[in-house]
Amino acid sequence: MPIHLTLERETKNTVRFKEDAEGQPGAHPEGEVVGTLYFQKAAHAQLGSPGRITVTVEARP
Repeated sequence: MPIHLTLERETKNTVRFKEDAEGQPGAHPEGEVVGTLYFQKAAHAQLGSPGRITVTVEARP
């Protein structure tokens, strides 16, 4: 299940992403799946400092 998030703001050591209201999985129309995701600034920089990210959630046995 892909979850789309947009950069909301930067904190001291992290970057805060907020889940997009639109474009979320049709299997979860009730609302947010993740809500807010905090990313370490170093990891964010390694990705090229994007303003939008997609997180994929998969079940594992």
